[in-house]
Amino acid sequence: MTIVYFDLIGGASGDMILGSLVALGAPLPEIERRLRSLPLDGISLGARTVERHGFDALQLEVKTEETKSHRHFTEIRRMLEGGLLPPRVLRRALGAFELLARCEAEVHRTTMEKVHFHEVGALDAIVDIVGTAWALELLNVDRCHASVVPQGRGFVTAAHGTLPVPAPATMRILEGVPVRMTEIEAELTTPTGAALVTTLCETIGEPIGIRPRKTGVATGTMDLKERPNIVRALLGEPLEARDPGTVEVFETTIDDMNPQLYGHLTESLFQSGAREVFLTPVQMKKGRPGVMVTAISDPARAHAVMERLFAESTTIGVRVRHEGRVELSRSVSEVQTPLGRIRVKTAILPTGEERRVPEYDDLRRIAQESGRPLIEIMDEVRAFLHEGSRTTA
Repeated sequence: MTIVYFDLIGGASGDMILGSLVALGAPLPEIERRLRSLPLDGISLGARTVERHGFDALQLEVKTEETKSHRHFTEIRRMLEGGLLPPRVLRRALGAFELLARCEAEVHRTTMEKVHFHEVGALDAIVDIVGTAWALELLNVDRCHASVVPQGRGFVTAAHGTLPVPAPATMRILEGVPVRMTEIEAELTTPTGAALVTTLCETIGEPIGIRPRKTGVATGTMDLKERPNIVRALLGEPLEARDPGTVEVFETTIDDMNPQLYGHLTESLFQSGAREVFLTPVQMKKGRPGVMVTAISDPARAHAVMERLFAESTTIGVRVRHEGRVELSRSVSEVQTPLGRIRVKTAILPTGEERRVPEYDDLRRIAQESGRPLIEIMDEVRAFLHEGSRTTA
């Protein structure tokens, strides 16, 4: 598994995030070539190296010939969905725009379909978001993480007038995200940068274990006096969890999927490595009944489980939690019973007492072969095991 950790030293903007991935080795000519598959006019990407407080940093240069300054969200969505993008590239890019649209709609009290992007809808922002999604794909990055998001103060001029920093949309995007407020008079984190960090990163402001292979440093146009205006991206592999009880919990609610597909979805998640999968009926918005799908997996299989959840369901977003798991010591052995050999799982309770449970599939097999009710087979085998435990004691 390959991960990226974005160290947001100077903040987060679209060009800095994309630039940091280019600095890691994502080929800029290839990113430009793939962006040209979208119906956009005149895109030219370049880069140069500048110094920021002693750091050599890549500064991305985006040149466009397009004069169109705004787009509706529905237009952007149609463009991306019709752009023949790979599923992961489309999901990452569209996720950032959907978050931007939803937060802009809430700020301006309208609907996502009627959101009229200005700066965010301009061509350079589309390049930043879709280019970042392509850069992650070219680097084969599975998961992203980020540091706490720094915020400046002051004012910025936008299409809606003079706005305080952080901009209202930026604050809405970062609700629930760890941020660090500073006294730096500058817009350290833009709406585009905030949307990319929030939608791409599974953790923000949390400690992670990584074995770095490479570091990429990028900057924006500002040269801050107070600190280096850079994003430092670390590319590497995650460290194995030391706690064997650590699990990852994936959860999503669905109200638009054919009920016939849930059985296949459950089986597919188990095949991808999930330890547990369960479905819970829920009541969703507008009174629609839905299903909450929960899958629990070991960290080593988490990415495969998440990919299968997206592939086999209609969900467009999954909640992720890192949780502890307390397990009893246990073993499985074969036991000769009056009804034949069966597998028995033995768990050791904290008191030292043993709990022996016969394997269900073996009991069902004996019931089918003998023609006896399954409940009788269960009672007889459990009584035998219980008597055996008393004799041993």
